[in-house]
Amino acid sequence: MKISNNYTYGDIPDVLLTKPYFPLARHLWRLYTELGYEELIVEALPNISVDMIYDVFKARLDTSMETAKDVLDGTITNPDKRLAWMLFPPVVPLRADLTRGTTKLLYGDSLDVTFYAMNDLDQELIFLFNGHVEDGIPVDWWVVGPDDDLLERRHIKYGFKLKDAYKHSKDMTKCGLKVIDILRDVRNERTPQWATTPYNIATVWVSGIANFLIEPSMFELVGGLHDGVCTKRLFGLGDYWFAYIPWPSMIEMLLYMNRSDFILRMGGLLSANRLCLNHVEEGIQGIAKEILAGTDFWERAFVKTWEMGFPWPSQSLTAQPPNLKKKSTYQNEEFNWKFSDEKWITPESMGMTVDEMTKGLLFDITPKTKPWSVDPRDELISVGWGKDIKIYKEVSL
Repeated sequence: MKISNNYTYGDIPDVLLTKPYFPLARHLWRLYTELGYEELIVEALPNISVDMIYDVFKARLDTSMETAKDVLDGTITNPDKRLAWMLFPPVVPLRADLTRGTTKLLYGDSLDVTFYAMNDLDQELIFLFNGHVEDGIPVDWWVVGPDDDLLERRHIKYGFKLKDAYKHSKDMTKCGLKVIDILRDVRNERTPQWATTPYNIATVWVSGIANFLIEPSMFELVGGLHDGVCTKRLFGLGDYWFAYIPWPSMIEMLLYMNRSDFILRMGGLLSANRLCLNHVEEGIQGIAKEILAGTDFWERAFVKTWEMGFPWPSQSLTAQPPNLKKKSTYQNEEFNWKFSDEKWITPESMGMTVDEMTKGLLFDITPKTKPWSVDPRDELISVGWGKDIKIYKEVSL
């Protein structure tokens, strides 16, 4: 897939710590080549993060908790045809009937995870998101932004503030361990009933999140998760783009699989390997358009990405990322991803608008389905998210 470059890799200042990681995110890299460093990295990413994050998580996590509760209570039908957001991470779709089993398998019976999201420019904390699961069910969450007093809390031994943990450690793993030292006490004060529950931190750069917010396909999302946490082992980069500290044992084991096997295993846990498209809530679209009013960022970042379409699952499994271990890759800016030649599924091929495609689509299409051996319009199982869905195809899943 050839990208027409305007801005180059060399235009990004070397002081940006996450510069070498950007080519791993197809959509983010395309946006950079079109918009440049100032418009994308200095202006758009931090502003979107601060202004949108609470609304994004509130919409997604409330839906996840309500849907999980209703599935357990038996108050909604067809849970195998319903999608909702996974709690960890809250950018991945999960079939409602698989929520409990998948979450328990990956994270255990009881767990707190706090996402510690940092600004790429100054390495300061932008937001904290915490979620708690009990018996595989999401039961509690909270979010704090950059102005919250919690960020001023200090490490009892080393004295640095919570918001400065990465600047103190200069390492994602060390940062996560120091953050646990601070936030475990906060967790125990806030929810003493969970004081003995394991605690994990997910250290993430905002640039590492951005690609997931506009990616249509679940299979591409899962591939992106693999790329971002295998940056040291597979791509020769100095640290993770995002990581769990410490690693949940099942996830750590899965990450030693190659990229295609990881996508296949995680796809099985999330949707029984059925193709599903992300839901982009109307309210969140409205907020984003308001924040970005006066620019064409929304059209470039969101509308264009969805208009370009998405690979068939079999294409996602065989996709080849750029070889970042080779110096010549950076020198020659050889950042194109390699996919098989078959055409992608697009709104046009579905007979839908972009808005219609973002409602949350579940297909009876798997990695075994050869591209265009079926008409994707005939394989649409359901449209919708959480409690609100419309079933188009009766199929045993």
